[in-house]
Amino acid sequence: MDKDKKEVKSRRERTLMKIGVLGIDHCEWLPLIEGYEIIKTEEQICKRFLASFFSAMLACDFSSDHKFFETEGREIINSFIERYNVQDALYPDEKKILTGECDERLAVNVSWTVESSYTLMWVLGFVTSEELEAPGEGCDTNAMVKFVQQFENFEEFRAACKMRTASEILDMIDLYYNIHWACVDHRLNPKTNCGEFNEEVVMERRKALEWIISEENDWNEISLDT
Repeated sequence: MDKDKKEVKSRRERTLMKIGVLGIDHCEWLPLIEGYEIIKTEEQICKRFLASFFSAMLACDFSSDHKFFETEGREIINSFIERYNVQDALYPDEKKILTGECDERLAVNVSWTVESSYTLMWVLGFVTSEELEAPGEGCDTNAMVKFVQQFENFEEFRAACKMRTASEILDMIDLYYNIHWACVDHRLNPKTNCGEFNEEVVMERRKALEWIISEENDWNEISLDT
């Protein structure tokens, strides 16, 4: 067995050990994560984190406090987008949030991507693996806001990053791939145990992880089959 194949099998063994501790069921024939490499650069990941986080926060305002969204909310978020110079990293739906050309459905969809943003915080070294691997209903957005506010500009933010290794990222992709399978199968067959994981949270986090190894620029175009 060559070195790469051995590492792929070891990765799956580590994954199964972790989900076993969590009491989550697994699929014996789920394909192994192999032949992948990190495609996105640290700069791309930094810009995607900031652009997605800011637009997700504004999308939350659209749903929770529309008056604030129409006034101070859009003004504040647009100022952050300019401050960090990440206009070019915005996706079409995110741009609609910033211009106010959106509806409730679009706002809800974009607001969920805060979980994808949280995952990129892990990739950039700002969230521990234990935190990302823990089951739950979602990330602490208030803590994320406080975290971002400490940086003056994009250069200062990027300088603080300590991007994780390819091996760490591929390990996390395999873990979330298996957890996502359990969540989807639980929805179809309640006897499958997915623990305390929320399927929507898991899907958004997996989307960000898969984007790291994808040629696609827009993570909404990535297939998340299980």
